Amino acid sequence: MRQAIRLAAFLAAGWAALAAAAAGAEAALRARDVLPDEGLVAGSLAVLRGPKDLDAHYYLADEAVLGLGRKTDAVLARYRTEAGEALLLVAVYPSSGEASHVYGRFGRDFFSGSFDPARPRVVEAVESGDWAGAARRGRVLIVVLEAPDRPSCDGLLLRAEARAPAIPTS
Repeated sequence: MRQAIRLAAFLAAGWAALAAAAAGAEAALRARDVLPDEGLVAGSLAVLRGPKDLDAHYYLADEAVLGLGRKTDAVLARYRTEAGEALLLVAVYPSSGEASHVYGRFGRDFFSGSFDPARPRVVEAVESGDWAGAARRGRVLIVVLEAPDRPSCDGLLLRAEARAPAIPTS
């Protein structure tokens, strides 16, 4: 009986340590860590501390639809694809709830009426003729703002999604 209690306590301590390590890794996540290495255009990485930083590289809207600010860690980078260049934005929010809220608001403003905020991923052609996509994984929002074709957009989005942890935190 004592051995079973000790074993249970040992296992509980182990699970608690693993959970703490996972939470610590999630808390330390940086947007730059989510950017794929393949195709990254050297010198194109821009740190976004607010909407004006984004406007200097890509005008999105008159309002701050992405909620960029001192509580977010966000970057923008250009990528070479087989069909041309694509633009990728990654933002890490303080909570998955905030990331979900921004994803919904941004998606309704940027994509067509078929955008569904309950679906964690969207890829579609936009008015400019480019392709755009967005995905949310936990606290991370990944947005391809422009890509020359669907395979380029989808591929870049998938590679960034694979680098973003799916650990949801509040």
